Amino acid sequence: MNFGQNLQQHRKDKGLSQEALANQLFVTRQSVSQWENDRTMPSVDLLLKLSDIFGTTVDALLGKPETESIPQPISSVNILTKKKDIRAAMRSVRNPAATVLISVALLLGFLCGMMLFFKYNIYNTRYALEHSTWDFIYRYGIAALLCLLVGITLMVIGIILTKKAAGFGTNHPCSLRFFYDHLEIEEENAEPLSLFYANIRSITETDAYFILKMQNKSRLCVDKREVESVEELSKLLKSTPHYRDRRLCKTHQTGGKRLVILRIARDFLFVSAFFTLPASPIIFGWLNTFITENQPLRVFLFLLPILWAAAVAAAGIVLVIRHVKALRLIIAGGTAIIVCAVFSFIINNANVLYDLQNERITSESFTDYMEAHGMTVDNTIKGREELYITSCLTAHPENNAFSIILMEFDEFTQEKGLFSALETFGDLKNKICSTPRRTTRYTSQDFSFNTFYTETTGDRIAYVSLNEYTVIYFEVPIEKEAQLRELLKDWELQLPY
Repeated sequence: MNFGQNLQQHRKDKGLSQEALANQLFVTRQSVSQWENDRTMPSVDLLLKLSDIFGTTVDALLGKPETESIPQPISSVNILTKKKDIRAAMRSVRNPAATVLISVALLLGFLCGMMLFFKYNIYNTRYALEHSTWDFIYRYGIAALLCLLVGITLMVIGIILTKKAAGFGTNHPCSLRFFYDHLEIEEENAEPLSLFYANIRSITETDAYFILKMQNKSRLCVDKREVESVEELSKLLKSTPHYRDRRLCKTHQTGGKRLVILRIARDFLFVSAFFTLPASPIIFGWLNTFITENQPLRVFLFLLPILWAAAVAAAGIVLVIRHVKALRLIIAGGTAIIVCAVFSFIINNANVLYDLQNERITSESFTDYMEAHGMTVDNTIKGREELYITSCLTAHPENNAFSIILMEFDEFTQEKGLFSALETFGDLKNKICSTPRRTTRYTSQDFSFNTFYTETTGDRIAYVSLNEYTVIYFEVPIEKEAQLRELLKDWELQLPY
């Protein structure tokens, strides 16, 4: 049938007259008559309106035969069937949380070991066991152990899933045909199975493979190098609801152990950026047991967290330039630098924000406490008036085995009293630090006018603190440590005991 006959038949089927149809199209009745007699043809706009009125296609109105269109696949590919190839494919999709957790465990274990050495002489195992309260093991060791166990568990699960995928791929070789709206699985001696992409549990894309996790938890691995139109297929799979992008490189597809090692290193650097701040003072304290006078090394150790965070950020920049997904390294390193800088600023300038020792120790409270614990307190201010000291008290036991000195400075002389307190604290601290010896324990904290430094060597314990305008100082033989701990255990001043 030609166009005129088709138009007349559709008009009669709808029960429309030529005039009624003309009114709907905003044309004259004569125009409709000429169309039905094949004298003229309507415009494209009118053809579209006619197809809408009659509920048919323009091709059907024009009398063109309808041909059945057979959809063509985007790509056809065989799944991997060799166990070696499937293991290589699954290596990139094993749970990345395992790497992160094991990294956390290693860093927590490192902190635990360093802090144990820091507080207790790790070379003297008997001493460490006798004096350790297991605080660090509870705080860091157990957390590290849990992270390690969970990480190893996830790693074992990944190995088991890899073995299952290798077994399934070996025993069920098949080919995949990717269409725009569905996927066909063709297995030998079986009918093709059609699945919509929404019915696939997950579709993971790595640098060299596509991995499809089916509803029965089996995994089909496809090598990208064998896929036709890989870019088009990648765009199609990205639009599916369960797509996961595990590619490490942005522009090129490569596989192998190199990328796996690079991914693990990236995750470790990411985690380590957040451990720079707590690790730095521990490393500083540990190395200070061997180094007491090397000022450049002390400055380097103080800057170590910022240097490490900068190294993490620099590694991220290099990897991003090389088209590797490592933007989070830049963010983590930059964040760690900001945190370290802010923390350093607070320590050095914002003593108002944090009062380390809570309340200032006065001469009256010092005297009352020492006398209540069987100590003799003497006034030893003679000869010290030029240092703006308002009082200087020395507490000692009856046998004079050791002494604890408290000095109060005149806070009404504006800067002079404070300057003298700072200078005295610095002199005493330098006296402790500059004596050549091997330090076994070291603790230091500086919150502006709330500061303490304590050091233990093989033969003595030394301590100096500054609390606003009050300096406390003592040096005690190591054999008197137990007596000193017993004396100071009830003292409200926050000491590192």
